[in-house]
Amino acid sequence: AYLAGIAFRPFINNLYWNFNGFDQGSHYSTTVTKTTLFNGITGSFLLTASGYLLPILISTGATDLEQDEWKEGAFAVAGTEIGGRWLGNWIVVSSGISLLAQFFSEMSADSMAVQGLADRGQIPAVFSHRSRFDTPTYALLLDLLVILLLLPLPFGIIIELSNFSFCISVTIEFLAFAQIRIRHGDCTMIRKVLYSIMLIAPLLFNIAVLLLASYASCIYGACMTVFGVLLINAKRIDSACCSRYR
Repeated sequence: AYLAGIAFRPFINNLYWNFNGFDQGSHYSTTVTKTTLFNGITGSFLLTASGYLLPILISTGATDLEQDEWKEGAFAVAGTEIGGRWLGNWIVVSSGISLLAQFFSEMSADSMAVQGLADRGQIPAVFSHRSRFDTPTYALLLDLLVILLLLPLPFGIIIELSNFSFCISVTIEFLAFAQIRIRHGDCTMIRKVLYSIMLIAPLLFNIAVLLLASYASCIYGACMTVFGVLLINAKRIDSACCSRYR
């Protein structure tokens, strides 16, 4: 759907993708102090916000790039136009290093989430195995397998599939928060009302992203949900089979 020349499906997906992974900091909460976690979240927010805002403001104010010219490599073109070829090349190199760092950080956070589920006994214990460097070996391999399966797809499709999965997971997190803090919490009624109001906007945004998704994304989400349910119940199924044949 287009409105004022804007294709809303890729626009909403790209907008949401920029917020994707904001809850990853909780995966490190048991390995660092509260002060370090707070400083890390605050610093990353400021760094990420300035990393998006400043280049856009400078590029749109100092160049004559039209809207249809903003595509892959537009910042490098703007840098070359503003500061010369060296600046454009530096933007390309720094972008590559940044993407590599994001890949490693995402892999680390996701593997720690899988390891945490295994440590709590919610998925097979094999994913809690650690190497001699204290890294979750099989959890990392599982994350790498998912990434390799997505590599052949166009980048826009990957963003949409990532957002679809993230919407489902964040919605579950919000519902868990409502269950713990609102329904069974011991806080005052005013705080419960404030919590409820606070959840309305992100839940509505999640619903909008899910409704804008393509049929392929819905099929992908259903397959991932089934896979997750099977993975969570794998230990129970294995125990039932073992008890039958004893």
